[in-house]
Amino acid sequence: MPYLINGQIVTETIIREEHERIRRDPRWAQISDESERAKRLLAAAEHTAIERILVEQAAFQDPRPIDPLSIDLEAAKMKAQGGCRSAFDDTEMRLFIERDFRVQRTIGEMVAVARKPSEDDVNAFFEANRSRFRSPEAFEASHIVCNVNHEQTEDRARMRIETALSELEAGTPFTEVAERYSDCKGNGGDLGRFPPGEMVDEFEQALRAIEPGKRTGIFRTPFGFHIAELRAWNRDALAPFEDVHEDIRRVLTMSSEHHAYQQAVHSLRQKAKITRAPVTFP
Repeated sequence: MPYLINGQIVTETIIREEHERIRRDPRWAQISDESERAKRLLAAAEHTAIERILVEQAAFQDPRPIDPLSIDLEAAKMKAQGGCRSAFDDTEMRLFIERDFRVQRTIGEMVAVARKPSEDDVNAFFEANRSRFRSPEAFEASHIVCNVNHEQTEDRARMRIETALSELEAGTPFTEVAERYSDCKGNGGDLGRFPPGEMVDEFEQALRAIEPGKRTGIFRTPFGFHIAELRAWNRDALAPFEDVHEDIRRVLTMSSEHHAYQQAVHSLRQKAKITRAPVTFP
């Protein structure tokens, strides 16, 4: 009997479950000493096991009922997912659902009091951590391709791509030429946004040789002949505020809610009667 919390036994099984859950966090690998890592993992598992039981006790002591319709709907969904027969006795399932809903309600009310981050909070976090927000390298480009394959000889593909280049040099818009001559029709040859390594090396090297707003000459890849137009090239630059605004707000909200949850659990812990005994793992 490793724990007794308000008269409820907390078995080693629960602690093992928490141990298995939190040990997946890659940050534990930062502790190089295995014995020290094991010691801290065990202490953390014991701590979260106590938190889990305290929250469950608070949830189950709440006299407010759970909406029966919500339980019906969740039970029906779980039975459909599990392929259960219509005559399946779902009594235990419904008890499990009700208990889970009670815990969710309690946790939800614990974090509901968390302070919402203001716009000033979001701005201040961005300014303090500006160098950490980066947009990964990416290209935005369009292309015209004349494939060389069993349906089209190299001479035929070369002739078509040269005709396409002549029209581009005469001022015909890239999208029109792509729709007329490219073997990859649709969207005016637009390839959208893509990261390095997504295209074959010959194609990427051709893009790297020009600046945004420019187009390449004719070049060859294993697929055939191409002409590419580079619209934008994000070279791993600092991300603009508007691109990370919502992510920052989400992180600050989660941090605030976690703080509120920890305060609520700390209050439960102060009121609880907890007796401890050492636990070891083989």
